[in-house]
Amino acid sequence: MGASTNLLIRVGVGLALVGILLSGSQAHALTLGRNEECWHGRGKVERIIGTLKVEITPTVDKDALNEPICHLVVRDSNGRQILSEADSSFKVLLNDRDVNGDGIPDLVLEAYSGGAHCCWTYYFVSLGSQPGLIAKFENNRDASFLEDKKTGRIYLEIPDGAFDYFDEVCHACSPLPMVYLRLDGTNWVDVSREYLEDYDEIIRDSRETLTAERRKRFKALKEKPSDVKSIERTRYYALTIVFAYLYSGREEQARQALSELWPPFDQERIWNLILETRRNGILCYTRKNAACGTDAATK
Repeated sequence: MGASTNLLIRVGVGLALVGILLSGSQAHALTLGRNEECWHGRGKVERIIGTLKVEITPTVDKDALNEPICHLVVRDSNGRQILSEADSSFKVLLNDRDVNGDGIPDLVLEAYSGGAHCCWTYYFVSLGSQPGLIAKFENNRDASFLEDKKTGRIYLEIPDGAFDYFDEVCHACSPLPMVYLRLDGTNWVDVSREYLEDYDEIIRDSRETLTAERRKRFKALKEKPSDVKSIERTRYYALTIVFAYLYSGREEQARQALSELWPPFDQERIWNLILETRRNGILCYTRKNAACGTDAATK
């Protein structure tokens, strides 16, 4: 991260790491217990967290040749079921932090589908006197939880997974725009504009990679860039620059960068595809009453 004012709660597969990444400050890291998860149908969690009972138990998916999976159940102190979900893996991420800014600690759970490149689901549950599911979101990349040093508010740094395989390219060839989201009450808010320093660092590093010769060759293409394997890296960094401007709220500069870097004949097509993919990506959750993720797929 380029911003020096953030405390990072970085969550990885099988391990949740809380690290302070403050310039000039001593780093402090906390590790969640390894028994806090059920991974690909292995492991078990039975815990009382606040007024909630959390159970994550191994089971099998009878509709998928008895594939090992995990079952999550969250109940309140009266035994009322608040949440029941099945997925390949579950873990407890946070259980004592106020994530949505209402002054009440929340429980954050992460589910993983077990696919090669997909997918993660996050559940946010209030631990207050009236516990319940606050929000959830899905993405085919995992999220990092960060705390703003000045405000103390937690927000998420998350790549927009909608751009995986964007414009029919390979998984490894897909640049993913970074998004910063904050949960206010039950509403997701895009706070990406507050982290221009991070985006500018991405733009600077990507521009340094694009030599004048590579830019000239790329701009002179007469066929769709995604069809030309020899220019994959140039395409990747050109899109990374455009995405960084666009997602940080600088649409005019994004369009200017596209005009500067992209083959002229293909600029209108790729720009419209970028906007469409962005609208249907992680930012969908910032629009009230929008159907996102699997909810959108079922409608």
